[in-house]
Amino acid sequence: MDALNSLLSNTIKTSPSSTTSVRSTESPPPTGLPSAADSPLLTSVDGDSSSEHSHDGHDDQDIAIIGMACRVPGGNNSPAELWEYLMNRGDASGDMEAFRWEPYKARHPDNADTLARTTSKGYYLDNIADFDPSFFAVSPREAEQMDPQQRIALEVAWEALEDAGISPQRLSGSDTSVYMGVNSDDYGKLVLEDLPNVGAHMGVGTAYCGIPSRISYLLNLMGPSIAIDAACAASLVAVHHARQAILAGETHLALAGGVNALLGPGLTRVLDEAGAISADGKCRSFDDSANGYGRGEGAGIVVLKRLSQALADGDRIHAILKGSAVLADGKTLGIMAPNPVAQQMVAAKALKEARVSAESIVYVEAHATSTPIGDPSEMEALARIYGDGARPGRAEPCLVGSVKSNIGHLEAGAGVMGLIKAAMVLQKGLVPPQANLCTLNRKIPWETNMLKPCMEPTPLPQLRAGMRPRAAVASYGYSGTVSHAILEAAPPSYPIHVHDDSTNEDEEKYETMVNLCLSAPQESRLPAAAASLANWLETEGSDVPLADVANTLATRRSHHKFRATVTAESKSEAIALLQKLSQSRDDPFISRGSSTGTGVVWVFSGHGSHWPEMGRELFANEPAFAAILRQVDPIVRKEMSFSAIEALMSGSFVDRSDHIQVMTFIMHVGLATLLMNRAGPPDAVVGHSLGEAAAAVVVGALRLDEGIRVVCRRARLYQKVMGSGAMLLVSVPVEDKALATILADYPDVVVAIDTSPSSCVLSGPKASIEALTKEFVQREIRHFPVRTDIAFHSPMLKELSEPLRKSLSNGVCPQPPKITLYSTSSSDPRDPGLCGVDYWIRNMVEPVLLRGAIKP
Repeated sequence: MDALNSLLSNTIKTSPSSTTSVRSTESPPPTGLPSAADSPLLTSVDGDSSSEHSHDGHDDQDIAIIGMACRVPGGNNSPAELWEYLMNRGDASGDMEAFRWEPYKARHPDNADTLARTTSKGYYLDNIADFDPSFFAVSPREAEQMDPQQRIALEVAWEALEDAGISPQRLSGSDTSVYMGVNSDDYGKLVLEDLPNVGAHMGVGTAYCGIPSRISYLLNLMGPSIAIDAACAASLVAVHHARQAILAGETHLALAGGVNALLGPGLTRVLDEAGAISADGKCRSFDDSANGYGRGEGAGIVVLKRLSQALADGDRIHAILKGSAVLADGKTLGIMAPNPVAQQMVAAKALKEARVSAESIVYVEAHATSTPIGDPSEMEALARIYGDGARPGRAEPCLVGSVKSNIGHLEAGAGVMGLIKAAMVLQKGLVPPQANLCTLNRKIPWETNMLKPCMEPTPLPQLRAGMRPRAAVASYGYSGTVSHAILEAAPPSYPIHVHDDSTNEDEEKYETMVNLCLSAPQESRLPAAAASLANWLETEGSDVPLADVANTLATRRSHHKFRATVTAESKSEAIALLQKLSQSRDDPFISRGSSTGTGVVWVFSGHGSHWPEMGRELFANEPAFAAILRQVDPIVRKEMSFSAIEALMSGSFVDRSDHIQVMTFIMHVGLATLLMNRAGPPDAVVGHSLGEAAAAVVVGALRLDEGIRVVCRRARLYQKVMGSGAMLLVSVPVEDKALATILADYPDVVVAIDTSPSSCVLSGPKASIEALTKEFVQREIRHFPVRTDIAFHSPMLKELSEPLRKSLSNGVCPQPPKITLYSTSSSDPRDPGLCGVDYWIRNMVEPVLLRGAIKP
């Protein structure tokens, strides 16, 4: 039992995954929230994002691979690590840890001799017993009774979703499906035959169905959750079924893959008796010395979505799954004997499903288990389809390869690993050199079959303009299941362009400041998360724009209870701050905190977040957004004497602060409408300065027409003071004594916004702000100008108070909010009162108390 206990007890260790320190599963969101139909915004507008979009050049039957993750031998814990390993001809074969088979020595007196004759070499994961149950809110006791295949699959599923840029928590309650190939019941045999120690969790904990179901359960996924046993074809069959489910409309997002763990000697002994395993535990695909395969363990998972939806959602696409097929060998010389005719048939069916020609395939990721019968038989079938049978007069052969020589034959996980490799080949335009290939197999007619294994890194053939390379993936099971998939390189990506119309160096500097958001389920994990991100920025992410990193962390990652934010304006500064955070050191540009709940809070920005092209694409492509603009345009024309639609399309509003106010409000409300229609209402809303007007509309305190009138009439009054004021963001908190000493010499400058524990915004006459800026330069205090020529939230605007009161006297009829509103204009942010005339005067003149509003 010592060895068995060793395998069980290590579950409390940290997972080897590099992302473990920033992962978690939170509780499902509270029920009983208001629905989109309850929103005070427009809900009758047809702005549903779930409708399909057609894209030129793509069939609506195409499926996008938007996420990939793996855990395979050789210390390869991601596709990126695996690619480097392939390019270096890595071979992960090695000796098995003795503890794995130790329990079997005492079960029968003859076992020791039999085990000594059983192949123990193969391809093994490092630290297979490691798992972090607290991250997934699994008790240590239950984790011990879970098959390591469930633990690995759960971690890799999370990583695949992160690679797809999808927060796992946002999928809670969705129709997301899970299809997992599985074939090993080693752990079940190991623990269920130890009758005195059988536990209640070992039922589902050791069952095949428990692998996909564990993922669905812990992530609260409501789509199909199915385990598939098709032997060594299982994971590619899982991908096939996931594709079919998406096309049938059963699910809109699918996780598909397979997992394998080698924890007992039984099946290895079977394969030894069958002559399927090489004595040294190595795979030598295509090599003349191939005499069997090396068993391997690990997991691979891909995230699938209909291509048209992936393009509409702006997802990164690794490759396109054009088609797939699954058949059976039928009756052969023996149930384990391959059938090249069936292998040809399944390839032809997959090509038909993909609606592409065999000649268009430039690379095949072969099954290639390196068995004496299997490899020649498979090459015969592939040549008939992709080699001399498809391109007899073509100069360049079809390239072939197999990942098994690098990481072993993962059996139930083999097909998806071939799929991941093939996707990377299409991404890189390069086929890695085949590992363990010294002499080409003489039983295969390479000179005439128009197939070519790559002994060196080989670029994919050049194609005609407009064509993208395609690849095929083959995966066969020893029980007779044959499967095949057709991939195409992803379409060109279109990076999001953020326009910076600033010509001032300081303004450009301000625009580059970003917040890097980290979170973890336990506070103790944050330093490790910071260290991991700092290392990534220095290595793999050195060429990735910092703004892109910030965007991904903010919008495409889960946000857990314990949080930290690093504010930086350059990658070097971000790395330095992250290293400080990793050492638990303080800095004015490091913020720490914790979330007290799982609700969603919307925060509307103030003046200065605009750019000339904002809203144009939304107006053209989102009916709900366009409807908001058309509804308020007549009011804007009447109140401000310009067209909001024309201003949006021309970008002319950026030259006038009064017009910026109006267009920013419209942008706020339009975006809120889209979010409301797609994701439902928030739990609470905060408005920052100008943003309070949109916030009032969203929560139902004002009607949309009232909100636009408040903004327009106040903007019209601002014309009297435009050009006379300025504002400055300073990297010093409000309570800083040195700041108070400095401001004593500038009585007409006030703190206008209490933004954060490390910064505030000053407001006052233009000349005073310019003089103050020079003093900050001399004192080496970081500061950034706000893009405005009005001294918002300062005594300079008091002269506008009575005119605003008169203009709004009959213009608003405030109502109690239907959604929680946190005020930045009231001394008690949780009791804003009614948003009447006095509120909007206070919002114009008094300081913005943002920090108090967002403080837990």
